Amino acid sequence: MPGVINSPLRGGCLCGAVRYEITAPLRAAEHCHCGMCRKAHGAAFSTNAAVATAALTVTAGADLLSEYPSSVNRRKCFCSKCGSQLFIRRLNDPQLTVIALGTLDDDPAVRPQRHVFVASKAPWYAIADTLPQFKVYPGVES
Repeated sequence: MPGVINSPLRGGCLCGAVRYEITAPLRAAEHCHCGMCRKAHGAAFSTNAAVATAALTVTAGADLLSEYPSSVNRRKCFCSKCGSQLFIRRLNDPQLTVIALGTLDDDPAVRPQRHVFVASKAPWYAIADTLPQFKVYPGVES
């Protein structure tokens, strides 16, 4: 369920060089346990949500954004100064951008609703909440 925002959400990287604003509600908040997200974040999982690309504006440091092609249709966008992962661009769905929720300064008005890619989760991490778990991704389960 999308959250409601009354003013732009603001966020940025660890060093503060890259800043952004979001002017539309976030949706599809989730914890992703895939190996790419784990390695990119250096954590058991990443917590992300999608937003309409047109509602995302980089307000500072656009020249410091670098991209890594983590898969055929995904580009992980990060600050080239401090390494903070900020966004994931979907080449096969450019109308949506994934936001790393940990980079927001404000409450995004959404909460994670599921765990995805739990088949590849870190073996040392035990999921302790009651959110739905998907081996891969909803709609792709076998």
